[in-house]
Amino acid sequence: MKTSASSTAPVVNPVIDAFIAASAIAFGLYVSAPSRAAMLQATLARSAKRDLRSRLRERWPIWRARLRRATAVALSVAAILPFGSKAADKPVLVVGDQAYNAQSLFEASGALRDAPYTVAWKQFPAGTPVIEAVNAGALDIGLQGDGPVLFLAAQGAPVKVIGIYRDSPDSVVLLAGPHTQIKTVADLKGKTVAITRGGWSQQLVQAALTSAGLPLDSVKYSYLASVDSAAALQAGKVDATATWEPYVTRLREAGARTVVTARGLIAAQSYLSTTQKVIDAKRELLGDFVQRYQRAREWSLADSRHIERYADVWAAKSRVDPKLAHQWFSTSRIRYEPLTDSAIAEAQKSVDDFVKTGTLTKSFDVRGLFDTSFNKFTQAAR
Repeated sequence: MKTSASSTAPVVNPVIDAFIAASAIAFGLYVSAPSRAAMLQATLARSAKRDLRSRLRERWPIWRARLRRATAVALSVAAILPFGSKAADKPVLVVGDQAYNAQSLFEASGALRDAPYTVAWKQFPAGTPVIEAVNAGALDIGLQGDGPVLFLAAQGAPVKVIGIYRDSPDSVVLLAGPHTQIKTVADLKGKTVAITRGGWSQQLVQAALTSAGLPLDSVKYSYLASVDSAAALQAGKVDATATWEPYVTRLREAGARTVVTARGLIAAQSYLSTTQKVIDAKRELLGDFVQRYQRAREWSLADSRHIERYADVWAAKSRVDPKLAHQWFSTSRIRYEPLTDSAIAEAQKSVDDFVKTGTLTKSFDVRGLFDTSFNKFTQAAR
């Protein structure tokens, strides 16, 4: 049984449907999908009553004009869309972090809200691989302690420091194991001390020995990564170690005793580091990131509830007890600092001390390492 054309549900040909839509755009009209279906159904109904050849002959001039305009619209859209998509994409800043510290800070404070770029976070277990990745071009900017940066700069690497942040000196501590009788620096004589070569750990132990009037070789050194140093002290394989948070809190909970802190002994500086190549390509992005980092640090210190929020975010990411995180952040109270003459002088002293202890073979002028032009970004944040 045949069905009349007027009652036949149209099979919507996507080509014809697209043509109708493009034609409507060409004429400055909007035609919804249901309306286009109705138009198509009406066209099919009329087609059943009229001779196809005469209809085509009659309508062809109109359709040809519409086709030309629709084609022009389609080509214009095709040309614009790829460009528009790229223009809408934000630039990316690749940031090297250690154990979610900075990432947690930014997430807790919301300091990256409305940033004109996207941050791609890369996590590392320690500072040395961070600055090595910066130097290799794998990161745009990295956050790490001063030692690894100074060591790499001493080798002629084109790294640059564009900002400084500093832990409280009370959060960098020389600890004695609970299995020992060590109470003072003098008690370290002849003992085995775990340190991280070139980092705050080595700086603190050697500064403490010098301050106590002891030669640097009065102790036996066991060179270990910070996580391994903590494990060695807990296992009783070494007598003491110099470390920082969160290891300090963990070791104290396990019975370790404080021998001395970094207060008055070392600078305990950390750097926001990059390369000249990245500065040339992304100066404004780097400056904005440093400015937001400063604001985030100020936010964290403005209220104890902010510290708790920061600690909770970090604890969730690191899957550790929030109490440990709260203790760490409450003690370390990390703050941002501009690149001042005194901060640069402290870096020079660290380099010279490394030379005296034989850790570095020769000194170098650190002033070329610091790009103080980025101070304008942090001054604007105040």
